[in-house]
Amino acid sequence: MEQTVYTNYWQNRLTGVKKEHGSYTSEEEAVNGIKAWWELHKEDYPHAEYKRTNSGALEIIYNDDDHFYRVEKRKTDQPLPKSKAKLRNNNEVASIRQKHGLHDEAFLFEELAEPYRDRLMMAMNDSKKLRQYTFDSEGRPIKKLNDN
Repeated sequence: MEQTVYTNYWQNRLTGVKKEHGSYTSEEEAVNGIKAWWELHKEDYPHAEYKRTNSGALEIIYNDDDHFYRVEKRKTDQPLPKSKAKLRNNNEVASIRQKHGLHDEAFLFEELAEPYRDRLMMAMNDSKKLRQYTFDSEGRPIKKLNDN
């Protein structure tokens, strides 16, 4: 069944880099996801500009004209990723920590305080993606885990 989703991207005009953050059921949720990302990184942009493009996308220019977020509306047959994370048990967490040789300052999603987990879920809206990263003690992603 086809549905409309709103996907947010971070973009750099100078380098052409475009990174997808998450997809949501409404544009408002997508914007809240961007704001949650800023909160996790202790960033505040009260003077961010919200501009609608000719294509209907919403661009949020937050620091300078070269870096911005873009919320694009699109149709898809695919369901949105699950936004409720099933937490791994202590044995699974210990096994993953050992397998990847994680240091004491790297945390799995399950090891973070609940407020950080909530913010991360709002920012990325994908429980599977969240389980693929390590985070610092304040919920900021450090690196993606390799399962090779």
